Amino acid sequence: MDQTTAISTLLGDIRNKRAQLDRFVARNLPRKQRLLNVTIGGGTLAAALTAGPAVGGASFTQWLTATLGLTSPAWQLLCAGAAVCSITATVATQLLKSHNIEEHVARAQSCRARLEALELSLTAGLIDTQRAVAEYLRCVEDAAFLGPS
Repeated sequence: MDQTTAISTLLGDIRNKRAQLDRFVARNLPRKQRLLNVTIGGGTLAAALTAGPAVGGASFTQWLTATLGLTSPAWQLLCAGAAVCSITATVATQLLKSHNIEEHVARAQSCRARLEALELSLTAGLIDTQRAVAEYLRCVEDAAFLGPS
C-alpha cells in the first residue's frame, strides 16, 4: 500500500470512529443530564416534602389535612411522596453509576477531540503516517467501551 492510500484509509477510519463517537455522545449526554436532573430533583423534593412536618410539627400537618380535605393525616401523604422521590433519586444515581455514563461520555468527548486534532495534523502533513496510526490506535483503545465499530 502506498503512502497516499495509507493516509486516505487512515483518514476514513478516523472519520468513521469520530462519527461513532458523535452518535454515542449525542445519545448519552442527554441521558446523563436527565439522570442527574432526576437525582437532584428527587432528592430536593424529598427534602422539601419532609421539611413541612419537621418544621411545622403537628399543627402544620393538621392544618394541611384540613385545607386539603384529606381523610388521612397529611404527614402520611407527605412521607409517602418523600419516599417515592427518594427512591427515584436513588435509582437514577445507581443507573448513572452502574452504567458508567459520566465516565464514558467524558472519554468519548476526549477521544473525539483527539481524533479531530489527529485528522487535522494528518491532513496538513504535520504528522507522519506511522505516528498517526499509533495515535489512532490509542484512541480506539480508549473508546473500547463503544464495542465493535
